[in-house]
Amino acid sequence: MQVNRIANKVTKSYLMDPYAMLMHYKRAFKLMEVMKQNSAKVLILGNKNQFGIDWKGRFEGMEFDTGVVDGKLISAAPKHYQMILCLDPVLYCRALHRINLPVMMCASLREITEHPEILDVTDYLLPFPTRRHDAALREIIGSTLDVPKDGTAQTNVPARQEWTHLASSARKEQ
Repeated sequence: MQVNRIANKVTKSYLMDPYAMLMHYKRAFKLMEVMKQNSAKVLILGNKNQFGIDWKGRFEGMEFDTGVVDGKLISAAPKHYQMILCLDPVLYCRALHRINLPVMMCASLREITEHPEILDVTDYLLPFPTRRHDAALREIIGSTLDVPKDGTAQTNVPARQEWTHLASSARKEQ
């Protein structure tokens, strides 16, 4: 993954390769659609990086649990849940180390850069959008994913040339 830090005397910001971000979003939303088909139970940890996705509304077939979380619940999670969705990776990174469930984390680029151990724990990464075109990219991927009745996840994602056209048009709007 390519994450670069750009700093000057006034501000500091982090950039991620848009194509790598696209691949992370695409992979994560495919998993969520398959989990939705199988009516999976998902444990949600934290509430920091929610970034505007209505988890219960968008993935209606899944059961989300956001109860009181402690070490016992996390260690017993493989018995009761099919996936863990972590919205606060810095807080729960140590508790999720070597857990036997798929872990999807929503993390900002700053958190990934300052705490690289997050990448050792996570199986599926949802980069937190820091700019408008990052959020638009996430929304496009979420809206173009189709899951047919036969259970195989397909995407209607445009080719890479079309993505470059979309990115250039987003830059012109700014």
